Amino acid sequence: MSDSALALTSKLAEGLTYSDLILHEGAVANLYESQINELKKNCALTNIAYYTSGTGVRASAMVLYNIKKNTPPKNWAALIENGDLHFSKSVAIDLVKGWEFWLADSNIPDTLLANLSARSIGKIGRAIEKDPNVRAKIKKAISDAGRNGLSEREVSKVLGKGGVKVNKSAAGKKAKKGLDPSASKEEVVDYYTKIVDGLQASLDRGAQQFKKVVLANQDKAGEIAKLKEQIRDLKAAQD
Repeated sequence: MSDSALALTSKLAEGLTYSDLILHEGAVANLYESQINELKKNCALTNIAYYTSGTGVRASAMVLYNIKKNTPPKNWAALIENGDLHFSKSVAIDLVKGWEFWLADSNIPDTLLANLSARSIGKIGRAIEKDPNVRAKIKKAISDAGRNGLSEREVSKVLGKGGVKVNKSAAGKKAKKGLDPSASKEEVVDYYTKIVDGLQASLDRGAQQFKKVVLANQDKAGEIAKLKEQIRDLKAAQD
């Protein structure tokens, strides 16, 4: 992994200018001129590398959206579910949703985009899909947060979302324990589908076992009936 980081930084360092960069006085205190220059260079390189990560997220979202748009549904599902992409199905779904309803025409800087998770990007896209007026509110929140970024919980708070509503029964509360509070709608559906499938499989196994018990009891009942018939015949012969 370090090799890939070295390769990227080497490429980014080509033509990098940093002589005009002014660092905080505390960062350069008691350093030699050569050390200050090296620090400036590495600081500039770090910033541009981080900027590139935001650009990469935006580019991935755009390409994924184009793939989904131009690929039959079954092929798209197979692509995101079977490991062809180097990230999870939920990440792919979130990035596509984010691009479709937000990033495609958003001017949010890539440096700020790098501070958002794929889940947050998808959550913002879904919120704007439902209510376009949310766009201005989330843009302001991201800008105000600046380099500190917004956590998934903070994004939910800005959007006024308390999470996806789920079953409030005892069984529902028990099932909810393993569910991430900030899960997307697709993740919630997938989570509960797996639980239901597991319960159904358990129920089917129980039904099969019950059927075997019933059949076994029927066989025993048949044997008992035959024995009773034999006893009656023996008694009749004695008479």
